[in-house]
Amino acid sequence: MLGNVVTRLALMALVWWSVAPGAVAQEVSEPEFETALLRTWTDGDLTIVDGLAHVPLSIMAGGTTGTYRFELVVFDADDTQLYRDSWERSLSNRAAAYAETGTSTLLEPFRFGVMSGAYEVELRAYPTDAPDLGVKVRLPIEGYAERPVASDLFLAHRVEPLDEEAGGSWSITHGGFGIAAVARTSVLPQEPRLSYYLELYGGDEVTTAAITAAVIDEAGSEVYRTPASNIEIPIGGIPFAGSLALAGLPPGDYSLQLQIAGGESDVSPAAPFRMLEPSAVPMGEPESYESEYFASLSDDELLDTFGGVGYLVTEGERQVFESLPSDAKRRYLTQFFINQDTDFSPRVNSFLDEYLDRLGRVRMQYGELVGTGERPPWLTQAGRIYMRFGEPDERLINHMPSGSDTRSVGGISGLQGEAPYEIWSYHSTGFLYLFVQENQFDVWRMIFTTDPNMQSLADWRGRIGLEATRDLSTKFGIQPRF
Repeated sequence: MLGNVVTRLALMALVWWSVAPGAVAQEVSEPEFETALLRTWTDGDLTIVDGLAHVPLSIMAGGTTGTYRFELVVFDADDTQLYRDSWERSLSNRAAAYAETGTSTLLEPFRFGVMSGAYEVELRAYPTDAPDLGVKVRLPIEGYAERPVASDLFLAHRVEPLDEEAGGSWSITHGGFGIAAVARTSVLPQEPRLSYYLELYGGDEVTTAAITAAVIDEAGSEVYRTPASNIEIPIGGIPFAGSLALAGLPPGDYSLQLQIAGGESDVSPAAPFRMLEPSAVPMGEPESYESEYFASLSDDELLDTFGGVGYLVTEGERQVFESLPSDAKRRYLTQFFINQDTDFSPRVNSFLDEYLDRLGRVRMQYGELVGTGERPPWLTQAGRIYMRFGEPDERLINHMPSGSDTRSVGGISGLQGEAPYEIWSYHSTGFLYLFVQENQFDVWRMIFTTDPNMQSLADWRGRIGLEATRDLSTKFGIQPRF
């Protein structure tokens, strides 16, 4: 019987991949319904299974609601159903429109647990209003009979220690690591790096293992090997993650094998990956308005106009976006703006238009000069908030409070009396932001906010005068306490 079931992971990322079209209910094999599984072991002989499945959105051609249902069913060796879970996904109008082309998939992460023994997990996806249409696949699963030396090897585009403050968008989280992956791992020639994750399980005492990574080609020949690393495995085990630089590896199918020597026994977990041809690198939807738009921009225009997109996502995603080369940034932006748009039109993206409008307003009203140049709008405090949330529902502007005049303190020009200020209020979030212009360089500094994700200045009360205090109190119900 299924011991205890771990709650499934939430949807993490939209992934665009080439799949065969069709919406007939049938058992299919990869690549129409691509999957990847990671088995890890926990105390109590429970095997945790994390999985990723690419749902081909071509199945949506058989429905009319713009939603699909994903089902997961676990069977034991006697084909008895032990566990069932399902959830529904709604697509944006634009994503649903591209689903008709048969060239998109959505990544569905899932998680469950089994005890020792043989099982099968059935995955099925179908339009919500057309359950007879869709795709499904059955995968064999083996629960560990006893503590293994190591878990399965899982390949990814990126594996990093989790940062609770920065957050991040991960397909799977395990052992204090975030794993950004898809079901079929491919390495881009422009970004020739492969990351991996597995867990090493210790016995009743501390042991040491020598770990070597080897790349094996289709013929079984070893084409690359790293020097051995000695890893101390504590009682209970330890997560182990790393990455390999694969620049110069010819296109083709390979496997990564970690050879683990020492401890109780030697094991060599392996997992497949593909090195892509330069011409095979996906460039987003080739006929979409968005892909054409971003392809038309020079590298300088791309950076100058869309560097701010990194501040509309999580900190982890921003770091990934900023590390991408220009072509990869174009693919990222194409997918990002397609997924954000909710009002489909073949040659218009309303979210892209809104982004460009916000950018223009910030440059005109809240730009900052730094040396001989201008700070990018998304790096100014006011600019970053405006780019993220848009025009405030309420904006109180007072650029000439009573008694304002220029002054010089310590050789630095500033404003005598109460400084110019603006108060922004957003009804959708309930957050308020107070900006003050404390010098003559047009720098608007955010000194107070009710946004829990940002921090007010400790001495903000001393930086505002009577008029700002009165506006906060009478118009926004905030009583500064001294």
